[in-house]
Amino acid sequence: MSSSCSNKLETVNSIKAIDTIPTLFSRSFYLQRSENGKIVLIAKAPIVKYIVQKLDTITLFPEGVEVQTFSNYPEVESMITAKYAKHHQSQKLWEVKNNVVARNYKGDTLYTELLYWDEKAKKIYSNKLSRIITEDGLLIGRNGFEADESLTKWKVINTQGTVNVKDE
Repeated sequence: MSSSCSNKLETVNSIKAIDTIPTLFSRSFYLQRSENGKIVLIAKAPIVKYIVQKLDTITLFPEGVEVQTFSNYPEVESMITAKYAKHHQSQKLWEVKNNVVARNYKGDTLYTELLYWDEKAKKIYSNKLSRIITEDGLLIGRNGFEADESLTKWKVINTQGTVNVKDE
């Protein structure tokens, strides 16, 4: 009697690629972060996958994410929603995409399909078409935008739009 086993190369390689298997998986994720006893952030997501690799740890939000920040809870300072997000811990870089909506405390609202948040540089940016609606009008960045973390100082790239100027 003899026995043997065989596997396709793709199957073996997928098992061997252990660094793509989540080490943590969560459904109905809810995170509340506080500093000095005050709530500064609330994040919600249907699914979160935490993947530890040799050179980086990646957090995936494959079904979307909603984040609110607070300087004086419960007053929302800024918020962002998207259908997908990915965080690279070693680079401190967020990639947020698919129906991205971000709003600052003044009510300025950003709409884009792709957004990056560089935590080290404290900068948010995109190279994709972006629409920014402010109380003064509509700005369209055909090639994206750059902004500070609070989304209050904008640099719109290849600008188009209407801005209302107040008479003094």
